[in-house]
Parts: sequence; structure tokens; C-alpha cells
Amino acid sequence: MTIKIIVMDGDGSTITHDHKLPDNLRNLILANPQIKWMMATGRSMDSLQSTPIYQYLSDDIFHIVAGGSCLMYKDGTIHKHYLLKPQEIDLIFNKLKLELSNYLYYYSDGVRGFAYTQNLEIANNLTKKLNNVQITEDINQFRTWLRDYPTGKISLNVKETYDLSELHYHQNENYFDFTSSGVNKGSAFAEMLNFMDLKANEVAFIFNDKNDLPIINHPALRDVIKIKVGDYLPEVKSDYHVATPYDVADILKNITGSMRKSHKFLSVP
Repeated sequence: MTIKIIVMDGDGSTITHDHKLPDNLRNLILANPQIKWMMATGRSMDSLQSTPIYQYLSDDIFHIVAGGSCLMYKDGTIHKHYLLKPQEIDLIFNKLKLELSNYLYYYSDGVRGFAYTQNLEIANNLTKKLNNVQITEDINQFRTWLRDYPTGKISLNVKETYDLSELHYHQNENYFDFTSSGVNKGSAFAEMLNFMDLKANEVAFIFNDKNDLPIINHPALRDVIKIKVGDYLPEVKSDYHVATPYDVADILKNITGSMRKSHKFLSVP
């Protein structure tokens, strides 16, 4: 079966922990424009723009961003947005302990982002890192923005963890991403296959940690070609296993070789 699209997690999978894109992977992407190169990440699109792989991702397909809550093109056009429900947002705020929280952030519509923090250093760092972000020290203002500019994911960074039970989230150390119930990278990946009329075994997925498990464990995605990077998930089976992002390109050369020879292209609906 010909691989028609390569879906990539970013941090730790295709981007090194010191924020570098391996030269061999960059060169492989540039040499194979006939392949669709898609990102599946917990990052919002504005955060993805700050990564070294962003400019090499395909422009003519949407990407799975914001933990699967949004299918968005690089130009900010939204294919589908799975918004948080008002009652889900209320529950998040009922659980918040602001004294233990560094900041809240979300990206709404492909144009602007919004943040709450009372830490000036964090506010300055967010301003430097993200394009067009509005920041407030007033939590009520942040809630007003959520009402006026809805989103599918709210990110929370905490000083120390506290009880967030009953909420739907994915955690990476002190970072929590809240999405609507049932919405994750796996559900978005399955939606992508349906929209593009692809079989699971026509797609490869590069992953490395527990935030990728919604894709790995989704029943409709069991035939996706899986490339595991590193040893964060020793119990998870994969078709290929490599040590670092520097090793990914060699595997991709092997599994995409038939596609390059046959010159088959994926037509996006």
C-alpha cells in the first residue's frame, strides 16, 4: 500500500528537545513535495509557527492542532473547530486555583490569542513567542474573551498540580490542555481520514509520548503505520522504533520509496 500522507507529532518526535529540526528530515521533506506532510500537535497554530518544522509543512492541507480541537490550514483557515461547551468552560473555572496557576491561554479563530497572567515575566515571554496575543491580569476579562471569541482548547500552566478531576484534559508535566469531552488528536485524525477518503494503512504517524496515545489507541486508526521515537512508551507497539528525531528520516525514506517511484499524488478534496 502506498503511503499518501505523513502525520507528525512535533516536540520529541520530529523536533529535538533542544528545538531543532534534523537536517536529514528537512531535506527529505523538501525533496518530496508530492507527499503531504501534516502536523498533529497539542500546540495551537500560532505556537506551531514558532517551531523549526512549520515552514516545511504542506500548505494545501489542514493540520491537526490544539490537541485535536481544530483542523486548520497554515493560513489560519479553519476546516473544523470542536468548541468547548459553555458548561465545560464553567466547570474549568470552578476548578481553577488562580494562586497556583501561572497562566491561561487560548487561540480562537486563526487570527488572535488571549492570555491571563499576573506575572509580568510570563506576559513578556508570551508576547515575544506568540503573534497577536492579548494579555490581561483580570480573570473576568479572560472569561469575557472566551464568550466573545470561543475556542476548542484552553491551556493552563500551573506552579504546582492540584485537583482537576471531572475535567477533560491532556497533561504534560505542569501543562494542562482542556478540550471538549471526546475531542482529542485521535478523533481529529479519524475525521481527517474520512474527509480525505484515505485508508488507515495509507498514512504514517510519527509519535513519542503519552499525548499521542489518543491516536495510537483509536480503533479506526489501528492500521496506521506507526513510527515510535524514543522510549517514553515502552509498552506501546509500533511498526518502527527509532531512538531520536535524527533517525526518523531513514525510516521515512524506506516506507515512502514506492511512492517516489510511482509518482502517485494525493488529491485533496
